[in-house]
Amino acid sequence: MRVMLLQGPPSPFARELGEALAARGHHVTRVLLSFGDWLYGRGRGAVLWRGAFEAWEGWVEARMRAEAITHLVYYADRQPHHVAAQRAARRLGVRCVSYENGYLRPDWIVLEEGGQGAFSHFPADLALVKRLAAGLPEPDMTRRYGHGFVQEAVAEMACHLGNWAFAPFFGGFRADRAVHPVLEYLSYLPRHVQALRGAGPARQAVAALAHEQRPVHLLALQMAGDYQIRANSRWRDLRDFVAEVLSSYAQHGPADGVLVVKRHPMDNGCITWPGVVRQMARREGIADRVVFLDGGDLARLLGVVAGCVVVNSTVGLHALRAGRPVLCRGIAVYDMPGLTHQGGMDAFWSAPEPPDAEGVVALVRLMAAAIHVRGDFLAAEGRRAAIAAMVQRLECGLAQPFGAQLPVPPRLVQAKAMGLLTDPWHANQLDSKGT
Repeated sequence: MRVMLLQGPPSPFARELGEALAARGHHVTRVLLSFGDWLYGRGRGAVLWRGAFEAWEGWVEARMRAEAITHLVYYADRQPHHVAAQRAARRLGVRCVSYENGYLRPDWIVLEEGGQGAFSHFPADLALVKRLAAGLPEPDMTRRYGHGFVQEAVAEMACHLGNWAFAPFFGGFRADRAVHPVLEYLSYLPRHVQALRGAGPARQAVAALAHEQRPVHLLALQMAGDYQIRANSRWRDLRDFVAEVLSSYAQHGPADGVLVVKRHPMDNGCITWPGVVRQMARREGIADRVVFLDGGDLARLLGVVAGCVVVNSTVGLHALRAGRPVLCRGIAVYDMPGLTHQGGMDAFWSAPEPPDAEGVVALVRLMAAAIHVRGDFLAAEGRRAAIAAMVQRLECGLAQPFGAQLPVPPRLVQAKAMGLLTDPWHANQLDSKGT
């Protein structure tokens, strides 16, 4: 292979991946675009790009052409430089490969053709998933690798605050973050104090919900600025999604039920969710039927809920594995007939479509075998394991040996219908494939 590596996570992962590929005899070029890239990726084989963003696509295409690149590999498929590089790569017939934190959590890494969510080539037909998963082993979900919160926080802050502080030296770099890093990290301080104070009450609330005699539904919040929301849903502001759910629950939810709104554990605190949810519930006249949780045991909570509503969170996958009905309102790799509720939100509260238990097992087996590797971006042992597996997977053709890599991402038509950008794919390409 002749590989070009673009941005990686805030860790030495991308640099070590390049070194491992080179050790196997593959040609490797690593392109550094920001201070964070330089901090973690400087060294042999690295090329520093500091030009204007408008010149990036032409430069990277010329570089790929000159080096006869066969594989373009990047972390976070919707990062603006990566989208532009994908356009250039598709013109040259270069294979685009994206990796991210896994759909299977916590110590799995997803490695897919193109990207995640709407840009995943993973099948969206449960019958095909079952057929492809036949004979695959049940994955061991025991956690093998991990890192501490402080280690992750320091790595993230060094990268993103460094990108801000040294921005004049990388004038063409587009960080494309929803919130300015200084504001975001300052917001984390009171947010985590609040979470620590609320940990005990949250545990007590989950314990009380476990003994509720009335139906309990879960609305799992996500990180408002994530590409999962910005690139794989129709909401630009997550508060609009929450308002829609609460309105539907007020009109169609069980009168004796309770809706639990659970905050994402890594939420940055920029949105004051307790007050926002409380105000929305009062406006809908259901303040006595809505419970806000900042913490608590998710597994225990999923054991008692009648259903779970998400945009496209991995909580939805956890809920499916717990046998709970799931309503997915954005684009998610697990959202397909037979697994998730397809009948609309209003019907979900009283007549949810339960997941096919065999289908859930097949989905997890195929996802684990075809588009995931075990490992971690920060812990040294986890990096070594993931990189060894990624090199092997790249050499073997990614998900192709499993049949789990369709020619055209099957969820792009859904994205197009939502009005989302499908770049680098175009409408005529999607229509001509009949997907």
